[in-house]
Amino acid sequence: MLAAYPFLLLVAGGFLAGSSAVLLRRAASMLHDGLGAFSLLAGIASAAAFLAAFAWAWTISPDAAPTPPATIAGWLTMLAGGALAGWAFRVRGVGVLRSWRLDRFEQRQPFGTIRRPLELGLMIAVAGVCLLRPAAALWVLFASWLLVWNAVLELGEWELRRRLPACRDYLKRTPRYLPWRAARRAARRGIPQVPTS
Repeated sequence: MLAAYPFLLLVAGGFLAGSSAVLLRRAASMLHDGLGAFSLLAGIASAAAFLAAFAWAWTISPDAAPTPPATIAGWLTMLAGGALAGWAFRVRGVGVLRSWRLDRFEQRQPFGTIRRPLELGLMIAVAGVCLLRPAAALWVLFASWLLVWNAVLELGEWELRRRLPACRDYLKRTPRYLPWRAARRAARRGIPQVPTS
């Protein structure tokens, strides 16, 4: 499989860099704040590896034109994902979730409904890009990137629970990607929904 899809080496490198970023952030909270800069560099390296893998997969994919329905679906999917990611980024700003006060986690949408709207938006947008260039290599990359990136996100949430115990309830109550599960659970228990602001 690796011979057919060599860009998976970059995906593995992105996973190692992303995991290192989380572990360095954990070490910075316990040992020395200076390790936070290395965590940031490892996070940037992880994102760069994933982008390089995508560019590599794009260049080795055959130049095939998508069907008209795939083109429409691809653009609509990209726009929907981009809109969600843009909304989440506008609400969150340049800061990160771990720097927020606990009440801000649940009082601002879309974070009151799902805890990873920026990441979900990016995943939806990348799926739209894959629809615009029908090639097996891109879909293999997309699937492997989803698995690896979600593993890094899970590790990041583990670190967040250890460092900020106050956010545990938010992480427990708020689903990562599927908001209707939380809405159904709240409706069963008679819990009022979080107001948007």
